[in-house]
Amino acid sequence: MTSAKNILLVEADHMIEGWLCQTLRAEAFNVSVARSLQEASMRLAAKPGFTAVICDYFLPDGTCLELLTGLRCRPGTPVPVLLTSGSCIPPWPGDVGLELLARPFNAARLLTALNRLLELQPTDGSVVFAHSPPAAPLDAG
Repeated sequence: MTSAKNILLVEADHMIEGWLCQTLRAEAFNVSVARSLQEASMRLAAKPGFTAVICDYFLPDGTCLELLTGLRCRPGTPVPVLLTSGSCIPPWPGDVGLELLARPFNAARLLTALNRLLELQPTDGSVVFAHSPPAAPLDAG
């Protein structure tokens, strides 16, 4: 895993956002929060160099697919994405397989998926996805 641990968290639900921030910060991740696609795009443009993006699929102004499409088109170092959702997600359009962290999940599953994702960071400009099957209900431990 890289030494810089700057995460962009894209989550509209305040309760889930709070839990994710607490969990990630307890593991020494620096977390920047966006609550919409527009805000996420602005943060990515203003502060390049995020180690990874954790993004809920459904957001107030669209779906995460729009953000993923934008990330795939960006020049420079690719940004790995951990997609979370409690709903069924349509197939990912294009040649990159879609994998996700299904809700509910606990802290251990989140951190395992995120660390695996960071280890798989590509060098070819593609977006990377980590897959974890559904887990036990969301908890703080």
